[in-house]
Amino acid sequence: MLEDGKKKSRNGCAARRRPNVLKAKRKAIALAALHITESLLLELEASELLSPKEIRGLLKDAMTTLRKAGRQEGMRNCTVASDIVGSILEQYARSRP
Repeated sequence: MLEDGKKKSRNGCAARRRPNVLKAKRKAIALAALHITESLLLELEASELLSPKEIRGLLKDAMTTLRKAGRQEGMRNCTVASDIVGSILEQYARSRP
């Protein structure tokens, strides 16, 4: 520990304060997750780790799973999420062979 009570990180620098994700607004968390996921999918395609067909399948599976969950009582957010994933799938399919 440093003299001022801060913990020392592995590289020797004082630990920095990080934003508390749990206190962030739900929409901001969802938007961040959406953008990270989109970036990952595009990178997986660019790296040829997943084909466009595999990415479409992944999005379709996510949409179907969310739609099924949305049918349960109190899971309206899953239905909305399913619609969002469906829109992403449609947009992706139009932009790829």
